[in-house]
Amino acid sequence: MSIRAQGIRWDSLRWLVVLCLLSLATRALSRMSASVAFSVPSSFSTTKGAPFVVGSSCNPFALPKVKRYISLTPTRRNGLTGMGPGYCLCDDDDGKTIIASPKGCGSEPVICGKLCAEQPLKAEKNRPCQKQARVECDEPNVRKKALSTPKKVFQLAQRLASEINPHLGAKLPSGSRRDLYKDFVMHDRRLPKSDAERVKLRILKFLRDAPEYPADQIFEGRGIVIVGGTSPKFATSFWVAAHAVRRTGSNLPIEVWFPGGELPSCMQIAELENLRVHVRSFTDFENIGIGVSENTNRFMFKIIALMFSAFDEVLLLDADNIVLRDPDNIFHWESYLSTGSLMWKDFWQGSSAPDCQEVLGNSTALLHTHESGQVVVKKSSTWTALSLALFMNAHSYFFYPLTVNYM
Repeated sequence: MSIRAQGIRWDSLRWLVVLCLLSLATRALSRMSASVAFSVPSSFSTTKGAPFVVGSSCNPFALPKVKRYISLTPTRRNGLTGMGPGYCLCDDDDGKTIIASPKGCGSEPVICGKLCAEQPLKAEKNRPCQKQARVECDEPNVRKKALSTPKKVFQLAQRLASEINPHLGAKLPSGSRRDLYKDFVMHDRRLPKSDAERVKLRILKFLRDAPEYPADQIFEGRGIVIVGGTSPKFATSFWVAAHAVRRTGSNLPIEVWFPGGELPSCMQIAELENLRVHVRSFTDFENIGIGVSENTNRFMFKIIALMFSAFDEVLLLDADNIVLRDPDNIFHWESYLSTGSLMWKDFWQGSSAPDCQEVLGNSTALLHTHESGQVVVKKSSTWTALSLALFMNAHSYFFYPLTVNYM
């Protein structure tokens, strides 16, 4: 049977042969013209041609496939490149890099010398980092300073702790609120009236006996408070957050608080001090028992850091929050000045249990929740509310399921 009889035309077969030859030719030219890596001569002439750097993937700006060297005498500078990914390296020195025609997989062959002369892409390089002298570090004194809590602040915390304890003596209905099928609210299970009354009386007693905002100015001025940590999850974010604040031009003092077992090294503390960041520790507050059974609850760390920081006016930030503008302006907003606090809505809808209104009042029946990743507070104006928040966090075994269904 003839080829024509099979439905294949001779001109199609000729084109197939031509395409195969073209593919082989471009591959051969690519191998001849491609020498790749990072160490390069100080200059390449754009008139005589330029080497083509083969990319490691189809992205036009991918890293070179070979990262060891670029030949000092690349061959076929004026030859066609292949159809694969890469770019023409026109020039490279300590101050700049010039490339041309970044291209991806299956792209048209180009002549690097021609494109470097006609369509160069130039990028300035950062100046090399200057080595700085290592910060002197006095290990015992640096850690002692971080671990020490001012005497009056510590005494205030002790008085609050004595009013917070002991256990509430109330038990929530059975069923985890984090599981829709077990949620005691979904099953219409309620707190016994006697327990609800017992908790209400405890709250009233706490608000009556808890210490008032100190009048002797142990908290002064404005500042930023961040809770950090040295575990892998937190070890980098507080550094980024602190640098971001300073890059806005803000001179607000910053405190970064750490759990007792997660203090930074002496050298890291000294470097933070260079950023005007003071390191604080939760150790003293853990030891006096603020929190009946939830001493290590990381959510509670935030309210402790806020209340016992050195400042009266506080911007509380999560360690993964990035400040883009000088945050000092926030303290001048009318909405803050008129209320003493600023909060932002969270993504989640309100999900408090009906017993939350029974215990805390109908004003807690909100349709939304608040984000705690950024809060602005004037402690002298909101001390009673902050004290109640501390009380509720200390008894989180009861109040977390009562107020939300995801903690």
